[in-house]
Amino acid sequence: FFAGCDSIMSFIRNQRLDENESFTLTNGKGAFSDSLAEYTIAAMLHFNKQIPRLISNRQQKKWDKFVMPTLRNKTVGFVGFGHIGQVTAKLCKDAFGMNVLALRRHARNSDRFGGNLANKVYTYDNRMEMLKQSDFVVCVLPGTKETRNFMSQDEFSAMPVHSIFISIGRGTCVDEDALDRALNEGLIAGAALDVFNTEPLPISSPLWNHENILLTAHNADFTTDYFELGWNVWQDNLDRFISGNNELATPVNKSLGY
Repeated sequence: FFAGCDSIMSFIRNQRLDENESFTLTNGKGAFSDSLAEYTIAAMLHFNKQIPRLISNRQQKKWDKFVMPTLRNKTVGFVGFGHIGQVTAKLCKDAFGMNVLALRRHARNSDRFGGNLANKVYTYDNRMEMLKQSDFVVCVLPGTKETRNFMSQDEFSAMPVHSIFISIGRGTCVDEDALDRALNEGLIAGAALDVFNTEPLPISSPLWNHENILLTAHNADFTTDYFELGWNVWQDNLDRFISGNNELATPVNKSLGY
């Protein structure tokens, strides 16, 4: 049911199944993209509309008529631009008038699903250029050896000091020690985290201590129809396989791991 295959890739490689052309692997790509897109927008609005400040003002009975920011014309940079990133980007662009930048292994402005969603696409090698332009950075990378600790000290340092980091892909893609330092040193303004290196997040993690973190327990996609959505993708793949259709709905590249 899951979109990520990182938890089983070591088994697949140990059994040399990645070299077996008769062995087909699929995942749950697309099943939970809508809910993760909603979570991302909620996280953006949480910081953009200064929700903690609003709650504090109400608690203190403080009439604080500050200038209210908007998302329109803000820039969101996607670190990874698969199905989740593209569904989220469409919402950012069409509903909120945001500028969309995208980072992916191969820089192409469109694909079968995404159309021309991104104003510009960057490769891994020039990621700093994208990060320094982004008011919001959304990490939706798959969990692979190549992406481990992809967002680390240099990446957080490249982001504007007012920017917000949002992680909804794989926790292994984020260097949590570097993120902790970036928040402590004011390199970025805040973060919204749904995935972590170790889950549940240990109580000893310093991430719990930051007031400017929105933290959820890897449940951004755990909706009331979670199992139905995952089952539908699995059923689609099974029906295609049984009918002899060689074009499965969500095939996984076993060499890349996603």
